[in-house]
Amino acid sequence: MNREANSYTFLFATVMVVIVATALAFAATTLKPAQDENIQNEKRQYILKSFGINVERDSSVLAYKKYIKAEYVFDVNGNEIGNDAFNIDIAVTKDKFPVFVTEKEGNKFYVIPVRGVGLWDAIWGYISINEELKVDGIVFDHKAETPGLGAEIREDFFTKRFVGESIFDANGSLQAVKVVKGYTGGDNKEDGEVDAISGATLTGNGVTNMLASGLKPYEKFLKSHKK
Repeated sequence: MNREANSYTFLFATVMVVIVATALAFAATTLKPAQDENIQNEKRQYILKSFGINVERDSSVLAYKKYIKAEYVFDVNGNEIGNDAFNIDIAVTKDKFPVFVTEKEGNKFYVIPVRGVGLWDAIWGYISINEELKVDGIVFDHKAETPGLGAEIREDFFTKRFVGESIFDANGSLQAVKVVKGYTGGDNKEDGEVDAISGATLTGNGVTNMLASGLKPYEKFLKSHKK
């Protein structure tokens, strides 16, 4: 075959495309189980971290089995419809709401996943709520917030501000927790407000909206489990 001919160039390019595409498809198929397992283990890490259990990814399966005592799934009206909470992806499923139950020192805690939108893209979190309906712990993450600004929602200095906050007001109405720019409430844990991150107002607004909308479907469940 004449290697200088256009037909040879076309044939060579076609063969290379087929080979590369086949290799990529094989790699994607081969790696997918490991990728799925990593995603699941990361989810377990988030849930565990929300109530103070920090483990390596490879240890998350055993830790999850140890600490998570029950799972519930609710519909939009707060009615229990199942118990396979772990496999509910709230980014995809909009009408099923999972809850994870753990116990520490004889007390129960309810872990609720939330998801919203920050300045640039998706943000999400897991909030641990005790039987007095106060925040026991919380963890946030994001897809594309600005480093040094909105991305700081992941950091302990910010998440610790939420600990102890009441998610219901004195009248028993859901107030969730608001991120407030220039917050002046000091150590007040009853107002449902925390100080914002300087320079990250829009990400903070996203967190506020995420918590308000994310906790709303659980209002009935939480009130019924108040100690």
